[in-house]
Amino acid sequence: MQYLSVEDAIPLAGLRIAFTRGVPGPWSEAAKALFQIKRIPFSAVAQDGAQPNEALQSWTGQNSAPVAVFNDERPRCHWSEILMLAERLAPEPSLIPADERARMTMFGLCHEICGEDGFGWSCRLLMLDAMERAAGATPETSPFVGMRRKFTSGASLEHARRRIVAVMGALAACLLDQGTGRGRFFVDGALSAADIYWTTFSNLVAPMAEEDCPMPSYYRLASVGLDPVVGKNVPAVLIEHRERILHDNFVLPMAF
Repeated sequence: MQYLSVEDAIPLAGLRIAFTRGVPGPWSEAAKALFQIKRIPFSAVAQDGAQPNEALQSWTGQNSAPVAVFNDERPRCHWSEILMLAERLAPEPSLIPADERARMTMFGLCHEICGEDGFGWSCRLLMLDAMERAAGATPETSPFVGMRRKFTSGASLEHARRRIVAVMGALAACLLDQGTGRGRFFVDGALSAADIYWTTFSNLVAPMAEEDCPMPSYYRLASVGLDPVVGKNVPAVLIEHRERILHDNFVLPMAF
């Protein structure tokens, strides 16, 4: 993917989105997919993981990714803000159900996948712990101490493991409970943001094929390493769902 620097992106009009460069960060890849599915053009801006990103911080108030800025509007960095921006800029195809109860279900699922104390947050805590142990560091001496303080909310490793297993179990049940045509979509029989978010976040515990997602080897190894740490395999229905959503809706191979 071709990236602009923050300095080059600031004076531009239109949509500019900061993505984590070089790795398939699940929040970044989900945001990218939302706008690609809706065919909304954007300029990609470089954010480097675990780095200060001072220029991005100065521009958006956020040094992590994704961050979306449309024209001179305020920056959007929360997953729900980015989703709502995508829906406003291109109402069709909608990735939010029109039915209110289905909408509430979808936002609940999305929060459990990518919100605080959710699946992604818990996976990130285990990955940080694994990287620290590999580096012979403690949480206090970790090179990732800034990320730990910002993103882990003080949760224990055991709590993170329980959350990962619980969320995967609930997502699998959501697919299996739909009767005829089960497993196609999480909500209301149609593609929604919940399907997109699970697709990108599943990469944290069940790495995608190299031809679909040519991620760096260290990132792939970190993802594979989560499976024994969690102590439970990813339910097959979730992987089957991921593969279908990935190949039907994403631009492949992923570029980051």
